[in-house]
Amino acid sequence: MIDMTHKEKIDRFLEEMVRENQFPGAVYAIVTERETLAENAIGFSHRVLNIPMSLNTIFDMASLTKVCVTTPAILLLIQEGKIDIDDPVKRYFSQCLNGELTIRHLLTHTSGLMWHMPFYQYGWNKEEIKDYILKSRVHPGIQVEYSDLNFILLGFLIEQVTGQTLDEFVRERIFSPLGMRDSGFNPNFEKEKMAPTEYIQDKKDYQWGTVHDENAAHLGGVSGHAGLFSSLQDMKIYCQMILRNGRKESGELFLSEAILKESRRNYTKALNLSRGLGWQLVDDTFSPLGHFLSKQSFGHTGFTGTSIWMDPERKIAAILLTNRVYFGREINSNRFRRVFHNLIAASL
Repeated sequence: MIDMTHKEKIDRFLEEMVRENQFPGAVYAIVTERETLAENAIGFSHRVLNIPMSLNTIFDMASLTKVCVTTPAILLLIQEGKIDIDDPVKRYFSQCLNGELTIRHLLTHTSGLMWHMPFYQYGWNKEEIKDYILKSRVHPGIQVEYSDLNFILLGFLIEQVTGQTLDEFVRERIFSPLGMRDSGFNPNFEKEKMAPTEYIQDKKDYQWGTVHDENAAHLGGVSGHAGLFSSLQDMKIYCQMILRNGRKESGELFLSEAILKESRRNYTKALNLSRGLGWQLVDDTFSPLGHFLSKQSFGHTGFTGTSIWMDPERKIAAILLTNRVYFGREINSNRFRRVFHNLIAASL
């Protein structure tokens, strides 16, 4: 357990970050496979309107979409024999120019695709975006280069294999079975229940209730790389399923222990960064994980200020959700993430 003294240190640190305008507010939880060791809501969801942050606030999860939507969807399809991790992308999309490009390359960010393309500025439709990615000339397997395009394409692949839209498939196969009631794309909650993100000068207002990522917005709010909205409570459900080796709270199997272990294996040991299937692994420098949780830890971050990290050695998950882009895109979110995780490690 975490005693009150250590929990107060975490709370005071996050309160300090609010005073420094690193973010207007935050929610966090530290969980084991069955218990919540500590949680709290700090500061404000909307500073201008004085809406307090709540344990039930809905957040734009940004790139946590990659590991809370796309990765588990791909793992389910692998588990069911619908796809194989080393299948060439060309098997599913005949227009793919590179026959060596595989699903594994996309999941581990070793495809060679550039990190970002402003498709929304070009006005391209979904098929044009898909064709651009598939016809990009790449050299896979050379280095890790984090790329939204990898997971945009994986979202298209899930739709191609299942015959369903991405949001339909994950609602039916992930969120509903796990009881993640706050999770989905294009939310219809009251605005006051959601954390606004960035101030949009053209609108003279905050991005509030619609996805922050421009490419995801251009794709109708649904994409494999961004677009998920969720809550602390749902992230606890998701992380605890993983900590229970793929079992729901009821004990029913959701994902096999073997496939979950495979998902956090280091596939890129010989390359520049450590990557599992979707998951970011521990690197020696600049890791948002901090310095004191185990080297087996894995997790992911989101541009809007969200993160989840799990330590299988200590059997805990640390969830930190903020709307740090409320004050702009220049905040160094990795610093407050590192200190947050360091405080958790000290408390254990």
